[in-house]
Amino acid sequence: MLKYLYTLYRRLTTGGSTEEQAIQSGIWMVGINVGDRVLQILKIIILARLLSPKAFGLLGIALLAIASLRQFSELGFNQALIQNEKENVDALLNTAWVIKIARGLIVAAIAVVAAPTLANLFGEPEAAPLIRYIGFTPLILGLQNPAVIYFQKNLNFHREFVYLVGGRLVDLVVAVVIALFYGDVWALAAGLIAMNIIKFLLSYIIHEYRPSVEFELKHGKEMFGFGKWIFASAILVFLYSQGDDVFVGWYFTAASLGFYQIAYRFSNAPATEVTHIISRVAFPAFSQVQNDIQRLRQGYFRAVQLSTMVAFPMSVGIAVVAPQFVHVALGDQWDPVVPLMQVLAIWGGLRAFGANVGPVFKSVGKPDIEVKIQALKVLVIIITIFPAAENLGVVGVAATIVGSSFITLPVALYFVLSIIEAEAMELLRLVFYPLTGSFGMGAIVFAVDMYLFNTFGLLQLIVLIALGGIVYTLLMLAIESKTSCEFSELYILFRQTI
Repeated sequence: MLKYLYTLYRRLTTGGSTEEQAIQSGIWMVGINVGDRVLQILKIIILARLLSPKAFGLLGIALLAIASLRQFSELGFNQALIQNEKENVDALLNTAWVIKIARGLIVAAIAVVAAPTLANLFGEPEAAPLIRYIGFTPLILGLQNPAVIYFQKNLNFHREFVYLVGGRLVDLVVAVVIALFYGDVWALAAGLIAMNIIKFLLSYIIHEYRPSVEFELKHGKEMFGFGKWIFASAILVFLYSQGDDVFVGWYFTAASLGFYQIAYRFSNAPATEVTHIISRVAFPAFSQVQNDIQRLRQGYFRAVQLSTMVAFPMSVGIAVVAPQFVHVALGDQWDPVVPLMQVLAIWGGLRAFGANVGPVFKSVGKPDIEVKIQALKVLVIIITIFPAAENLGVVGVAATIVGSSFITLPVALYFVLSIIEAEAMELLRLVFYPLTGSFGMGAIVFAVDMYLFNTFGLLQLIVLIALGGIVYTLLMLAIESKTSCEFSELYILFRQTI
């Protein structure tokens, strides 16, 4: 067994062409995201039985407060270092490190001073000490080894696996242990701090680079020249990806925020994983071929195929099995999560599809296009979120996020297709096949759940998930036999890589 694992590890770290490295990195990213997501799901399922929805909501408020401070101080240096055509960027790392530490100190100081004000904005004074406590996480991460960017830049995601999954495992253990003894929101906060401390330690253990206190203005200007667009993008991403959380916590209650965030985590699990894999692998891979339009186009279409064939069926499946999942995994107190999961699952599929456009814009040095599209998305959300919340409640907020994507995604695709010199019909053809298979699978699973099962239970949930996987595979093979769909080819390509 150990010999097999070692052989597999060697195959996935041997390098090769850019495409082979990208596929190997994608496999590692699958491992990272599956490991990370499984640990998160275990944590939520266990703690959902030990803690109240309000506890999750209070932590959500604290995390939103710190996330806003971090996003509004995002400099985009990591993305600038990854996009840099030089293979070795050691000369820039010390400057980046010093600035990140300074940023972490500023965020921590603001969190300590402004915690009561930030908590009162949400009408939850109990969140103030949590905001102060979690406010030190940006400083901890700022002190970590800046050379961790090489994990992405050089497509060395086997090191990233240890770094990220190791931290998440510590988060799970610490949070569960403290929850068992104390049963309050501090279990969640302690787990997050412990995770970031471990990531800080691992960053120096698994990479030999050692930073020093050194600042050069020219290096700062060089990174900020690209990073300024990442800074703008970070603000807009926060507004449309977490602005809805802020709105729910402010407009409704902490418990409502707890329901909303739990629904998001489960409904967007596949999209989040696919998005992270695509963004973290496609961006450095695309950057290496940024001057070759043909290879860039091929890489983009391949990324679309992989992301939609995985994310579309998972999103449809989540929407269908949501009632079974919530009752079995979380318990009756989480019933309001069901309709939220079903609406947000649609957004999950759209996000996975749209995850491919950002890496293209950044890899060719045009992050400004993405920023402008994100600004449009924020504008749409601002215009529609209040009436939607007033008429439909928290579900209306979720529907607003989904609707904004239907407006902005076609705009983003227009610009991407012009960059890679491709036709819209070619892209639509790639998406049509997994979309058809996913809806067919969803209809069959829904019918089985509706007409054959009349109770909630673990066995029913397992049967529905297994049935969905089998039906989707059979439908895609049938579609492949009659069309140009490359379902089997993608599996073979994956198989050959490992």
